[in-house]
Parts: sequence; structure tokens; C-alpha cells
Amino acid sequence: MKIMVPKNAGVCWGVERAIEMAHQTLENNLHEPTVTLGPLVHNPEVVSEFENKGVKVVSALNEAPQGTVIFRSHGVPVSFYEEAKERNLTVIDATCPFVKKSQNFARRLGRLGYVVIVVGDANHPEMKSVRSFISAEHLVTMDPKDLNQISPEKKVGVIAQTTIPKTMLDKIVDACHERFCEVEVYDTICDATKVRQEEAAECAAQVDCMIIIGGQSSANTKKLTQICQKIQPKSFQIEHEREIDFSWFSGVKILGITAGASTPVSVIERVKRFIEEKILLN
Repeated sequence: MKIMVPKNAGVCWGVERAIEMAHQTLENNLHEPTVTLGPLVHNPEVVSEFENKGVKVVSALNEAPQGTVIFRSHGVPVSFYEEAKERNLTVIDATCPFVKKSQNFARRLGRLGYVVIVVGDANHPEMKSVRSFISAEHLVTMDPKDLNQISPEKKVGVIAQTTIPKTMLDKIVDACHERFCEVEVYDTICDATKVRQEEAAECAAQVDCMIIIGGQSSANTKKLTQICQKIQPKSFQIEHEREIDFSWFSGVKILGITAGASTPVSVIERVKRFIEEKILLN
């Protein structure tokens, strides 16, 4: 059986940067308590690795001992910066620069009097962070019908969750142009997301089965799985190689493996080796 892995599968630059910042923080703070506010990235293995090194995940700053807090790659609500300062916590801001860009556009549009439309999942941590930077009327949505909540006389500004498909943003933007006279659009979708989705689709079209590696809470991994399943129904998302059912590979001549943007390349290689070794043994 041949195995195909897209060139850019796995961890993106923003996540890699956050992980590196966390490692560097540990080296610099050998004897100081260090926590992350929420999981550093949406990957259970990475989070577990840091927990084993003493980095506790907290859900609120009042759970943090005096020391260092790392803000997750998805960003945090703007009020947390001030709260951390009041609690005398040292902040390591590992927010992805692409998310920072969304935060800045959100703040700017709100200050200029636009109704800010954020295309994405309102329950996603990134969206909770971005919307906290908006001091004006705003709407988080993935459904063009929701635009009816906004008066057509108002001017709107559109930004997007960094991990959504471009088609979803385009659908909302088209609906905005139909309803509103003044529309300002900032495409804040991360290039890494677009590339991984395109490569996953290309790979799924060439294989008999797809494995997608990533955390169950990872939005971009779920989207990769959905994209692959539309093209190749035999597409399966896993967090760990233990979840693989080798009956999936019955009659498979070419297997594709890809991974979400929070999955280290070392995990992809480990899963690939595991499959190759099991097949050779059988």
C-alpha cells in the first residue's frame, strides 16, 4: 500500500510559534509557576506534554498562581490583559499573529462606526477573543439569513475566523453586497488554512482512504475531515494511532494521511510508521 502525505500537512506557523514560546518560557522560568489560559493549542498530545512538564491549564486567571501565564494561540478576551496586570502575572502572549490581525481589524471597524460582521463559530475561543475587541454593534454568524437582523441603511465591515473555508466568507460577503450600500471586507482567513484544505482535497481525490489526524476540539481538523469525506467517503479523523481500525484499509492501494494545523509533524510521522509497520507484520 502506498501512502501519500500532503506537503503542508500538520502544524502551522502560528501554532508552532506558540509551542516554541511555551518551551522557551519553561527554560527561562525553571522555578516559577507557569500556566496556560485555556489549552495552548487544540491538540491533546501537545497539551499533555506541557502538563507533564508542570504547565497547568487554567480556565480563569483567578486559578493562576503568581507567576507566568501563557495566552493561548487562539487569543483571549481583551479584558484578560488588564486582569493579568492587576494580578501581577507575567504574560506571554502566544496569540497567533493572524488572530491578532483579526482583533485589530475588529477594533478599527468598530471605532469607525461599522456594524462588524464576524464570519465564524460564535462558540470558538478565537471568536470570543475577537469579538471582545469590538466596541460597537456586531454579529457573529455563518448564515447569510442572520444579516436580516441588521438595518440595510447601516454600513458593515466583514472579517472572518482564521480557520473557516473561503466559500463560507464569500457567501456572507455576497449577501452583504446585496443588502447593504457600504461594505468593507477584510479576508482574515489564514493562508495556512486555505493551503491545507486545498491540499487535503487534492489528496482525497487521488486515494482510496484518508486519515485525518487532529484533536476532536480542533475546528480546522473537523473541516479537513468534512472536505475529505465529501470527496472520499472513506475518510476518518483520529487523535491517536490507537484509534485506527485496520479494516478501513481493506482493498486500499493508496492511503492519504493529513492533519490539522495543531498537529505536530512528528505525530504524522509516527502514525505513518505505525501503519507501515502493522501492514508489514501482517
